[in-house]
Amino acid sequence: MGTAQVQYQEKRQHPRYTCDLGVEVRVADSKTGYWGTLADICLGGCYVNTFSPLPVGTPVVLIIKTKHLEINIHGKTVTFHPGLGMGVQFAGFVTPESEAQLKSLLGELAQSA
Repeated sequence: MGTAQVQYQEKRQHPRYTCDLGVEVRVADSKTGYWGTLADICLGGCYVNTFSPLPVGTPVVLIIKTKHLEINIHGKTVTFHPGLGMGVQFAGFVTPESEAQLKSLLGELAQSA
């Protein structure tokens, strides 16, 4: 008997970059939030390491600060891993300004990879 090989197709449409950046997470209508760490990011979304992930479908605002940028980007949670983190999708929420800032951040990450 041979062994079965499982193949899957990558669903992501954009290159994803690993990173270790602080991010403030806010529920979309809230003025206060909590801190997490970006594990990876692309034009379509990111993964936030946090002990307090939000349920799937929760609208969020992520505030990402680097030496050169402050990006406020809207999204919604699409994956939920209790005590570990959550996936956030940006599709449908990105303004032209936040997209330009995000592309700048991704360019910095690509150069440092």
